[in-house]
Amino acid sequence: MIAAGLLALLFYVAAEGFAIAHLRKSSPAFGRATTALLAAALLLHFVALQMRARSLHSVPYRDLPDSMSLFAWMLAATYGILLLRHRERSMAPFLLPLVILFLAVSFLTHSVPRPANPKLTGPLFAFHVTIAILGYAALSLSFVLAMLYLVQTRQLQKRKTGLLFSGLPALDVLDRLQRTAIAVGVVALSIASALGIVWAKKTWGSIWDVKVVWTLLTIAVYLVVLFAGPLGLRGKKTAFLSITGFSVLLFSYTIVNLFFSQEHLFR
Repeated sequence: MIAAGLLALLFYVAAEGFAIAHLRKSSPAFGRATTALLAAALLLHFVALQMRARSLHSVPYRDLPDSMSLFAWMLAATYGILLLRHRERSMAPFLLPLVILFLAVSFLTHSVPRPANPKLTGPLFAFHVTIAILGYAALSLSFVLAMLYLVQTRQLQKRKTGLLFSGLPALDVLDRLQRTAIAVGVVALSIASALGIVWAKKTWGSIWDVKVVWTLLTIAVYLVVLFAGPLGLRGKKTAFLSITGFSVLLFSYTIVNLFFSQEHLFR
C-alpha cells in the first residue's frame, strides 16, 4: 500500500515537471508525457486507496490523513475529467501541486488502521463519502481556476503576461473550465447530501447536524455562481464569488468537521 502510494506520488511529481515544460515550450511530446504520467499516477493511487480500504474494512476517510489522500485522488481525477472535456493541458502546472501537497501530507501524517465503526460501513455510506469528496475536489479545482482567472486578468491589464502565464488559455476558456468544475461539484455535493440524509435517517434516526447546514450553504453559494449571468455578475465578480464559496467549503471541510459536528468527525 505505501509502496504504491509513494510511486503514485513520484509519478505526480514527474507529471508536474513535464506539465511545466509543456507550458513553457508547448511541445506535444511533453503534453502526451504529462497525460501518460498522470494516468499512471491515478491508477497507482487508486490501488493504494483500495488496499487502505481493505485494511480498514471501510472507505478510507475516517481520519484526516486518509481523507487527504482520497481528496488528492479525486482532485487529480476531476482534472482528468476537465482534460477529457476541454482538451486543455495548460492547467496541470497549477493544479497538480495541490495533489502532490495533499498526498505528501497524507503520508507524513499516516496512521495505523483502527477497527471500523459498524455504523460507518456499507455501500450507502461509501457512496455518500466518495461522492462528497468528489464534490470537494471539483470545487477546489474551481477555486484554482478562479485564482488563475484573476491573475490572468491582472496580467492582461498590465500588458505583461510573464513566462508561465503567457501559456494560459483565454479568459473565456478559463471561465468555462471553472463553470464545468463548479457544475460537477454542485451535482456531486447534492447527490452526496441526498444519500447522507437517507443514511442518517436510517442510522441516527435524525438528519440534523451542523455539517448539513454548512453543506447546504456551500451548495447555495455555488448555485449563485452558476447562475450569475442573469444576475449581472460576470468575469471578476464571478471569480470572487467562487473564491467566497471555496472559503465556506474550506471552513466546512476542516473547522466544522474537527470542532463543531457531532457526527462528521474524523475518526
